[in-house]
Amino acid sequence: MTDKEEYLKYLKENRSKKLDVNESLNLANREIETMFFMLKNFYKFREEDNQNLDIIDLGCGDKFIQQPIVKLNHNYKGFDIDDLDLEKDSLKLPDNSVDIVISLGLIEALKNPINLIKESYRVLKKGGYIYYITPNWKMDYKNFFNNFYHKTPFTPESIETALKLENFNDIKTFPGLRCKPKWYYEGKLRFEKAYYLLPFSNNNFLNYNSLKIKRNWLPEFLKGHSRSIIAIAKK
Repeated sequence: MTDKEEYLKYLKENRSKKLDVNESLNLANREIETMFFMLKNFYKFREEDNQNLDIIDLGCGDKFIQQPIVKLNHNYKGFDIDDLDLEKDSLKLPDNSVDIVISLGLIEALKNPINLIKESYRVLKKGGYIYYITPNWKMDYKNFFNNFYHKTPFTPESIETALKLENFNDIKTFPGLRCKPKWYYEGKLRFEKAYYLLPFSNNNFLNYNSLKIKRNWLPEFLKGHSRSIIAIAKK
């Protein structure tokens, strides 16, 4: 079985373990809300100047973030391994045609992540943004390779270097938190804050011996535990 066939099998198996519709939509809304929050608060992004954006989603899976993007009157297009090999293929899009490239949990699964970064840069318009999320090796090194499909680990410093080498600028890295106050994303200890100050994940269910135990009684200020990186950069 080839790498691609193995990965397709993995995706099929994992997509069969979907969240229910409400959970999935809630997660998608939080993801897109967080992205625009970051762009507004850490870049000179004004919503009134950015209407009807062209947004692509690389490694889109079941396109779960499509609904909140379209609801905001932006244009969405998703690409996954069924469509192309993101380690070597070019996106079937013209140069300078996209406003935002989103890639959630994909870059670490690629042996050659540089092609993804190069293609993101090529299709972005001048002033466009990438929004990548990947595990933070510094916080997740014990678990990273427990996932057989993880190939390339990143730290905040290494993903910044990779993006800089492909000509991105204004590169910023943040802990992979969703819908938290701005101070959580700031400062030299921002990744430590996300890891140590928030002991519980946002998941309202605890899986124990094949049982789903509801834990929505947990207060929000204790939830959000993150071992991942949000990387944003401009063309």
